[in-house]
Amino acid sequence: MPGTLIDDVLPEFDFGSRHTRRVAASPAEVARATERYRLDRDSSMSVRLLIRIRGLRIPRGPVREALTGTGFAVLAERPGEEIVAGTTGRFWAIREQANMEAPADVRAFRAFTRPGWAKGAVALRFEPRPDGSTNLVTETRVRCSDVAARGRFALYWALINVFSGWIRRDLLRGIARLAEAGG
Repeated sequence: MPGTLIDDVLPEFDFGSRHTRRVAASPAEVARATERYRLDRDSSMSVRLLIRIRGLRIPRGPVREALTGTGFAVLAERPGEEIVAGTTGRFWAIREQANMEAPADVRAFRAFTRPGWAKGAVALRFEPRPDGSTNLVTETRVRCSDVAARGRFALYWALINVFSGWIRRDLLRGIARLAEAGG
C-alpha cells in the first residue's frame, strides 16, 4: 500500500492532530459523502457558533470549495482515497485569514520558508476496513519556519487545539451521517 499523501506533502512537522471515525459505508460512499458535506448546512450549531466566535465566516459549498475559499489550495489527491490541502500563514494573528496565503502548488508549499510564518496541511483519508466499512481520517500538520513562529504557534495551539479537535470530530460525524444514510 502506498504511503499517505500528507506524508509526501508535509513529512516533517512541529504540531499535528489526527482524528478517526469508523463509518458503516464503503470508501467510495464516504468519498461521495465528503463531496456533498457542507459546513454551513451539515455541521452542528455549536461548531457554527465556534467559527463565528473566532470572527470567521462559515464557508459555503462542499469541503473542497470551503477550503479553497478560505486560503487553502488542494496540493495532492488520490480520488476516493485521500485529499490534502495546504496553506501558509501566521495562524495566530488576530485577523488569521488576512495573514494566510494559498500556495501556487505543492512545490511552492514544500519550498516555503518565510521567517515568522508557518505552513499547514490538512488531509481527509478514506481507509478501507476488511468488513467493508471505512476509517474516515482527518489529519492536520503544521511546520513553523523558525523558533519565533514555533513559539507563537505553540501558544495559539494550546488555546485552540481542543476547539479544533471538536470541529474535526464534528466534520467526521457529519460525513459519516451522510455516507451511512446513502443519500
